[in-house]
This record gives sequence, structure tokens and C-alpha cells, in this order.
Amino acid sequence: MSADDNRALVRRLLERVAKGWTPDVIEEFFAPDYRRYLNPHTPPLTREGQRARASRLRAAFPDATATLEDIVAAGDRVVYRLTIRGTHRAEFQGIPATGRHVTVSFLGIVRIAEGKLVEEWGGLDLFDLRTQLQAPA
Repeated sequence: MSADDNRALVRRLLERVAKGWTPDVIEEFFAPDYRRYLNPHTPPLTREGQRARASRLRAAFPDATATLEDIVAAGDRVVYRLTIRGTHRAEFQGIPATGRHVTVSFLGIVRIAEGKLVEEWGGLDLFDLRTQLQAPA
């Protein structure tokens, strides 16, 4: 696939994910051996681990929307930056629902092979998100 094809694949994925993490999204976009590296200290997520993580985020921020700010592709890699906005309606990482509206950045780098995501690095700015949730009222 060309860099343009890979960029288009990531755009389609982001459009589909905005509607929810259904099993067909996993099958369509994620290779069976997909791995997501959140940081150097924890084991990578599998595609099912990624689906579960995204489902937990959607449950905590059910009205979340993502605005694609940047997307750049070169070879088998695509880098994208989102701004995510939503309201904290359920527990998230031990923080009970606050009702606060948050705006947080997301940065992702994916490697694509044979039309599927095989590796991914990055994610939400969790420090900023937790700071917004724990800020004094």
C-alpha cells in the first residue's frame, strides 16, 4: 500500500471508531498480531486489549468526539493528532464521574502492513486528562 492508501485507511478507522468499537472494526482494521505500546514499562496491548481499553474510555466519556488535527503518512507509518472532547460521566482510572467537560490531545503513530494496523505507539495525554478531572471545582 502507498502512503496515501495508509493515510486513507487511518481516516476510515477514525471515522468508524467514532461510532463505537464493534467486533467488525477490530476484524477490518487490526491485524491478528496487532500490538499497541502505551509506554516502555507495560506490556503492549493486543487488539482485544485495545478494544477493551477503548470501550472503557467510551463508557467514561460517552459523548466524546474527536477532531482530526493532523495526519501525515510516509511509507508504512501514519502519524495522527486528535483533539478529544467529552464529559466525564462514569468512573475512569479510579476517579468517580465528575461531570466535567474535558479537552485532551491524542497522538498516535501506526505501522500498517497488508492493509491492517500491526503496531501502534502513543495515545491520550493522560496526565492532562487526570489533571482536568481532579481540578478543584
